[in-house]
Amino acid sequence: MRALVALGTALVALACSGGSPRLGPRAAPHSAVGFSRPPVVDGSRRACLEPPYTPGEAAALADGTPVTREDEGRSWVVALAGERELEPEAISAALGALREQPGLRFISYGLHCGGSSRMCLRLSGNLCELRVDEAVAAVRAGIAADPAIAGAQIELSVQLAGNLEPRCAADDPACLPVPYEGGTYDRLGSRLGGVFASHSAGECDYDGQCMRMGCGNHCLSWEYGGANEGATCEGYSFPRPIFCGCVDSECQWFSQR
Repeated sequence: MRALVALGTALVALACSGGSPRLGPRAAPHSAVGFSRPPVVDGSRRACLEPPYTPGEAAALADGTPVTREDEGRSWVVALAGERELEPEAISAALGALREQPGLRFISYGLHCGGSSRMCLRLSGNLCELRVDEAVAAVRAGIAADPAIAGAQIELSVQLAGNLEPRCAADDPACLPVPYEGGTYDRLGSRLGGVFASHSAGECDYDGQCMRMGCGNHCLSWEYGGANEGATCEGYSFPRPIFCGCVDSECQWFSQR
């Protein structure tokens, strides 16, 4: 059922992955096994915007480091004290070493602090999986381990991503399955599940609980992660349009007849 990578979607994937589009033979697609299912409280993950995952209303971490809450608790900015300032080029050059440190695989550098124009390090993670205080400690350890940036003044933004609720309500008439690429969902048509089983996962009661994730190739329950999914960004073509929705109480890619 899987087809060769489609040129059009591959060009879109290029913007997401930062690499070259794959047009020839390729390895088996990444499965949904790598996707975690963070805990929910009363059907929501909003509780993960409070302690222990974030400092809550506190103005400082447990070790006394001042912290600023931004973006309704999804972004936390701290200034890592040091004796010297660094040029952007020095920090960029050190990113490779930082990414080798435990928990810092997804650290980056640029204009990412709370949506402002400040230059800083940015570490992204998923709600309910990444704790702000632990993330700051990991970055501190990574900086201290690199002689090129040890002792530098660096601003860090820890950003949490993930869905707080389904994409639409069950009683919303417009809450329909989401097309993979093109095609119009037929409300009267039957659903043929299992089209892209390796990229489908999660329990559901209705279509709005199923969402596209991982550069758009996965159809997963809204409870699954959001920031650093272990997904690839290839584009795929199928004999007929497929949709992400709830089939047999599971989020699946399906076709229609």
